[in-house]
Amino acid sequence: MVESRLLCFYDIRLEFSEAIFGAEKEFELSHLETCEVCAGNGAKMGSKMRICSTCGGRGQVMRTEQTPFGLFSQVSVCPNCGGDGEVISEYCRKCSGKGCIRVKKNIKVKVPPGVGAGSILRVVGEGDAGPRGLICWHPPNFMSCNCSNCLPCSEVNNSGPLGDLYVYLDVEEITGIQRDGINLTSTISISYVDAILGTVVKVKTVEGTSELQIPPGTQPGDVLVLAKKGAPKLNKPSIRGDHLFTIKVTIPKRISTKERELLEELVTMSDKNITRSRTRPKTQPATARVQEREVETVSETTEESTDQNDPWQKLKDFAGSVANGALKWLKDNL
Repeated sequence: MVESRLLCFYDIRLEFSEAIFGAEKEFELSHLETCEVCAGNGAKMGSKMRICSTCGGRGQVMRTEQTPFGLFSQVSVCPNCGGDGEVISEYCRKCSGKGCIRVKKNIKVKVPPGVGAGSILRVVGEGDAGPRGLICWHPPNFMSCNCSNCLPCSEVNNSGPLGDLYVYLDVEEITGIQRDGINLTSTISISYVDAILGTVVKVKTVEGTSELQIPPGTQPGDVLVLAKKGAPKLNKPSIRGDHLFTIKVTIPKRISTKERELLEELVTMSDKNITRSRTRPKTQPATARVQEREVETVSETTEESTDQNDPWQKLKDFAGSVANGALKWLKDNL
């Protein structure tokens, strides 16, 4: 913890998941608070103030020096009374006249989702109490003074205004997941067989283990996306990034004899398919074949209908039927 006048600074280290989803952290802080015994004025209860003997109650002292150009006078704040013109006749025993004491206090800080390394949280009124007689450090035209014990600006407070606490956040890194804004990135390795045929692999995300679909024909360097698995946007948790996975295809350095034979057979089949596709003759469209079949069917039907309408054909059929009937009658009666 580092102190700087009224402001306090504290460092907190967050886990990776706490920075993504938010958390509530509690820590012990040592800072200055207003003395409860003297209410911050630094005087013992019942004691009276007396006029400063250094400045005579004016609160300022003048120093005059002789220079080659003449007398030079400089007015400054009285170092004894600090410009008050009065001094404490008997100091408070608890704070020794400072008006504030150092105490330890437990502070709870709510970390919002989506913070990153280097983010700063401001806790109003949890800094140090100013020393006795300190003027509010806000400018006179400051419209929204958040100091809980601060009088109107430019007015003197017995114990001084309360400062603010600034919490600096640091985030632990985890293996396998990197953060890029609201998006998360990872690299996964798959075999060349899985890259060709496709598969489903289990991957590590901030929410645990998830399944990632590897489509057939995945190339090395392809990026696959798990939507809404990244970090939320700071102060807008409804907006969330993606988790991007870069594919790395692993090629084995040694393979078995059986694997080599299968790969060579696959290469031969691929070459045959390429040659066959290049030398394949052009086929007639299916519509043309259908039209030809329809023409042949129509022509046959036309010939049959023509034969049926021919009178000589009718006569031949009649004569044939008579001859057959006569032949049958002779066989039955002789």
